Amino acid sequence: MDNWKQEQPGKLNHKNNDLIQIYPPLNSGIPAVQAKQIAIHIKQFNSQFKINKMNRILKLYFLLSIFQLSSTSAVNAQNIPDSTMQKINGFRAFYETLGKVYPVDSTVTETATEIAGVKSYWFNQNQLTQKSIVIYLHGGVYTYGNINAYRAMLSHLSKSLNLPVLYVEYSLSPEHPYPTANNEILKVYQGIKKKYPGYKITIIGDSAGGGLAISLVNDAQKEKLAMPDALALISPWVDLKCVNNSYTTKQAVDPILNKGFLYSHAQMYAGNKMKEADPSEIKFKKFPPVILLVGTDEILNDDTKNFYLYIKPIQPKAKMKEFEGQKHVWLFSHIDAPAAVEAIYDIKEFLK
Repeated sequence: MDNWKQEQPGKLNHKNNDLIQIYPPLNSGIPAVQAKQIAIHIKQFNSQFKINKMNRILKLYFLLSIFQLSSTSAVNAQNIPDSTMQKINGFRAFYETLGKVYPVDSTVTETATEIAGVKSYWFNQNQLTQKSIVIYLHGGVYTYGNINAYRAMLSHLSKSLNLPVLYVEYSLSPEHPYPTANNEILKVYQGIKKKYPGYKITIIGDSAGGGLAISLVNDAQKEKLAMPDALALISPWVDLKCVNNSYTTKQAVDPILNKGFLYSHAQMYAGNKMKEADPSEIKFKKFPPVILLVGTDEILNDDTKNFYLYIKPIQPKAKMKEFEGQKHVWLFSHIDAPAAVEAIYDIKEFLK
């Protein structure tokens, strides 16, 4: 896919949204002792400001200014220094607090389960009677993220889509490098296909989860399994080598990600198997219908555009939408912002 990655796509299907979102940057390596203080900072900040749409964003800018630390050094997946793991564990604790930015939808049920040995969580499992299932693959540069970080967002997503959502708690790098997460996700997919024959299966993934969703399509084909019925990818991280132009051209407007941070985490995840792990290296002859959503103000902008340009001739039902002024995975920090509501609506319409 090296050819399509170098293309210069034009501006595609913009929508105006005046609310800009942000969650704290993934170039932070927060020591564990500081991570424990984050909840205190949030509480103190909340006591000074009424939590409304804009103040939620201000709160995250506040945290960003406190914890803007140096990125993790590039290391091999098999040899992680203690200092690096300290940073990783600190940011994992920080990442969890992001799940408390807005409340869980209390009308949505949550059920812990295990599928093919992989811990997972159902949201609105009672909706299985609709014979349609969403499998959600979370982001976090293959290193961060768990149910505590994603519970609130997924409760609202399940409610809005009116569908059962299965969140997969796949193993994280660097303790579990490639292909551990990919294999676990494939096992869950196989288990769901076996237990619910004839059901429509949709895969939704954000950031690294978007890359894992693309890889799942390839892995399913290798195993001679039916492909998912549809994919919805939100700010997907497709190019683990980080060579697309927007890694540079969009850096000034992206306060969340940077190329060095992404590539160092790609190395931890992939080790010496970068080509095998990189979704942008996969050659497809067929692909499910897919909708790709991306903000204009993120360095992964070209990952979305270029994958769309590559996959559109293979899958004519592929769609892409770019959100003006939005940062990386804007739904994560403010689920009821206009741009987030619009993105969920677009996904729901696409899945009809």
